[in-house]
Amino acid sequence: MRSFIISVIVVVALTMTPDKAIGGGLSTQLGEAVIENLQIGQSYNLKQLANLSLVVTNTSDFPVDLLMEPLLPAESELKMEASDIPDKSWISFSEDQFKLGPGEKASSDIIITIPRDESHLGKKYQVMIWSHTLGTGGGGMNLAYGLKSRIIFTIDTTMAGEDYKPPVSNASAGFTVSPKEIFLQGVETGKIYDVAEYTGQILEITNPGDCDRTFILESRTVENSLAMITEGFEDAPNASYLKFSENEFTIPSGEKKSVSVYLDFPSEEKFSGRNYVFVIYAHTADEGVTGGVYSRLYASIK
Repeated sequence: MRSFIISVIVVVALTMTPDKAIGGGLSTQLGEAVIENLQIGQSYNLKQLANLSLVVTNTSDFPVDLLMEPLLPAESELKMEASDIPDKSWISFSEDQFKLGPGEKASSDIIITIPRDESHLGKKYQVMIWSHTLGTGGGGMNLAYGLKSRIIFTIDTTMAGEDYKPPVSNASAGFTVSPKEIFLQGVETGKIYDVAEYTGQILEITNPGDCDRTFILESRTVENSLAMITEGFEDAPNASYLKFSENEFTIPSGEKKSVSVYLDFPSEEKFSGRNYVFVIYAHTADEGVTGGVYSRLYASIK
């Protein structure tokens, strides 16, 4: 049986109401999560696995009624060659309905329950979590809005023995990468750019935990990540055009690490006048619970 891994991709999701003037909206820390090698016939609480709960903040200036519920993904929302979850009933919450005042937070555990059916062995499934208002609150305004979180999970190819118990971890996906977005304008092909020198922005990873942790930095395309394409940009033609001064390093507890980022587009006419996005993926290494965080670099080519 393969070891269990959960990879939490922390992407802050924010959805505003159709009329921003009224000051309505929601935000969540959980944009995307990937869990690997789950077992059939078991229930998994993501809080027990990785101290990960679904937390939604009411950023409105009025109270709202909030509901969390699982959704089958649209075809355009499917990532990593995953299939729709066979049944939404596989997903449950410790609590799914809340009344939130302005600025208040709702927190709920997410539980994945997989039937003991061998036809699911080796499969990869995806479900969307839709956190949305019920069109109540706001001084009588009938407004409904929400945001989505994506969860992808794989099921082990072999079934565990009768003595198997879902793992419990004290590890946390909590660490930060800044900035979340970097923009480079007027990039010339055939020229190597030191991103910090060109933009004044330095990529920093902070380890707020109580132990030393090893991190890995990767450049990825949107296609090879869980990120969504940004309007006005297209996927990077090759992730290798973005490089780092270090790809693996250890950060002591409570400290931060600065890493140089370099962009190098080949001198080819086909790139001219186009806008590209690269995904910077920072994740922990050698942990039973592996946390990951996305940042993005946007490059507009001359």
